[in-house]
Amino acid sequence: MENSNKIVPPHLNAEVYRTDTTGTSTISYFDYIRLHPDGTILVGSSELTGRYWNGAVSIFQKNTTDNKSHKTLRKDIYLTNGTADGCFTENSRKIILCEDNGAVSVWSRIENDAWNLWNKDLSVAEHDGAVMSVDCLAPNKEYVTAGADGNIKVWDTVDLLCVRNYLAAHSKSIQSVSVRPLSQSVFASGSLDYYVSMWDENIDSAATDLFKNDCGVRCLHWFDENHLIFGDEAGFISLIDIRKPGEVTKLIDFPAAVHKIVVQPECNRLSVCCDNKIVSVFGISEDLKLSLIYENRNLHSKFVRGMVWDNEDRNVLHTVGWDGNLMTHKLPHY
Repeated sequence: MENSNKIVPPHLNAEVYRTDTTGTSTISYFDYIRLHPDGTILVGSSELTGRYWNGAVSIFQKNTTDNKSHKTLRKDIYLTNGTADGCFTENSRKIILCEDNGAVSVWSRIENDAWNLWNKDLSVAEHDGAVMSVDCLAPNKEYVTAGADGNIKVWDTVDLLCVRNYLAAHSKSIQSVSVRPLSQSVFASGSLDYYVSMWDENIDSAATDLFKNDCGVRCLHWFDENHLIFGDEAGFISLIDIRKPGEVTKLIDFPAAVHKIVVQPECNRLSVCCDNKIVSVFGISEDLKLSLIYENRNLHSKFVRGMVWDNEDRNVLHTVGWDGNLMTHKLPHY
């Protein structure tokens, strides 16, 4: 073996590392997907390889000509850190991004801009950890975010002011927040501290702790005004009737932690992805039982992270994953 002839004095190691350009390439790991009613898709990604842990967002029109995967997405917004969630506001030219440095930022694009450039209008870093989840209370007015710092914040997005701050809402990272249907003040949160809690924007503390689980809660979503579905680290999906706090019905279990659940209320269907590459869709009966109607193990080669139901064809589901692909699933007619 030949000896390396590149001898670097110890005091110059930092300078060599700073100017070294090898190993800086990154891979986009898609983390979430949102779909605007006009057909615009928002995909957020984190680049957790190489020397720099950056992030990016792609905004583009849904491909209506075929259902092939979008393997290469042009990045419209580059971030200096990862992004775990984001959403559209009142139109597809304005978005809210959650960033890993604790910032919540508002971005907009000028209509008919030839360059299609996105500008950062406002950015405020008030979370003390990564911002994990965002949901809409009042369109184009109030949004709620939850962070790894255990805090929940309600934002006036016109000026990006925190109008209500729930400090230490949970004792560990809050993985998901979901606004109650037909409400502009009530929302639920699920945390790794095992608790599922319900909040009212008009009350300073938790309206009620709905349930204490046996392990960390990874995701949750409202099924209707009175029922909340959540997934946990043990792989269970459970149902809570908010009129009966403390009681829970276990619906089904998976071999891996449940990462995300998305309800399709008009069809009584539920899509599920776990810490694996499987996408599952269940029908929800009148007595709130689950029955498997679709499962795919092959479209993604790595973990599935985000899902969204199509707004034109109710039998189409779009998913993104850490393999860097956006895939479209065609379900059997149901």
